[in-house]
Amino acid sequence: MEIKGRFIEGFLKKPPAELRLALFYGPDQGLARERATLLARLVVEDLADPFRVADLAAAEVRSDPARLGDEAAAIAMLGGRRVVRVRDADHGLAKAIEAFLEAPPGDALVVVEAGDIGKGALTRAVEGAGESAAAIACYPDEGEDLRGVIVGALKAEGLSVSPDALTDLAARLGDDRRMTRTELAKLALYKGADGARSGSVSREDVEAALGVEAEADLSEIVDACGGGDLESLDSAFARALSGGETSQGVLRMVLMHMERVHLGASLVAEGMEADRALEKAFPRLIWKRKAAVQRQLRAWSPETAMAAIEQLAEAEILTRRTEIPADAVTGRALLMVAAAARRAAGRRA
Repeated sequence: MEIKGRFIEGFLKKPPAELRLALFYGPDQGLARERATLLARLVVEDLADPFRVADLAAAEVRSDPARLGDEAAAIAMLGGRRVVRVRDADHGLAKAIEAFLEAPPGDALVVVEAGDIGKGALTRAVEGAGESAAAIACYPDEGEDLRGVIVGALKAEGLSVSPDALTDLAARLGDDRRMTRTELAKLALYKGADGARSGSVSREDVEAALGVEAEADLSEIVDACGGGDLESLDSAFARALSGGETSQGVLRMVLMHMERVHLGASLVAEGMEADRALEKAFPRLIWKRKAAVQRQLRAWSPETAMAAIEQLAEAEILTRRTEIPADAVTGRALLMVAAAARRAAGRRA
């Protein structure tokens, strides 16, 4: 069966009892991951539990189709229903999925995540299996749906948002649900615990915490970090600080850049051409930077880019919540990410 539009939220809260497999696919990979995680947690709250959760790459299922059924039929050592997650799926898995759905062994829930694969053999296999399987297309948030995500995420942090700030945020966000939530989390961090800087987000707050215009001024740092140019990074960071930039501002710009590199690298890993992935991940990139950023998308893998994001996010928290000098924390984090970029470029050369 295919779950559409307004029925998706209800499905994720209370799926059919017969459901054995769910496919999440579409252009918004962050939303696909979020929905897949929500559904999986109805079965296993801790998705890091190795006894009740099995993670399979699509390549593993392609090379050994029986592996999917084996994992679904396995019994958890300490009891309880299991979840089998399949990542990076494509239409090449259609026969394996179809065979599984003909007579699903065991009682595990199989959660399949795919990219922007469109309609094809895999979606047909899932949609034709009746109540035992569901396909959910995930499209970027827009309009009132996007506004609802923004308002809801900020409300969960104890914050309200002014109308002009909401308009600004809606114009900046929405391409990818995970990226949207990351940006809103940074905005909440900027406002402080329990809205210490007032509980209402203003347009000035959005500019201060998320301003994209500053990325152009810091492009040398951003690309030196993402491209592994340690020498240029060191001198550019020093110039930025002497020119009045703050360490927190630099970290925000590099973190934003690496989030987009992660999105682009994920698209490249799925088979999309680097120039198309560049346009999707960096829709407003100025032409002078395109060649450099395209090289970065080829060098970084989704896994190494995510590790860099986590490192930068941790550094940003340290600059706000500890007595360690912010410039030192930032400089170290940037150098470590740049070093990782150099290693990544070397591996892919």
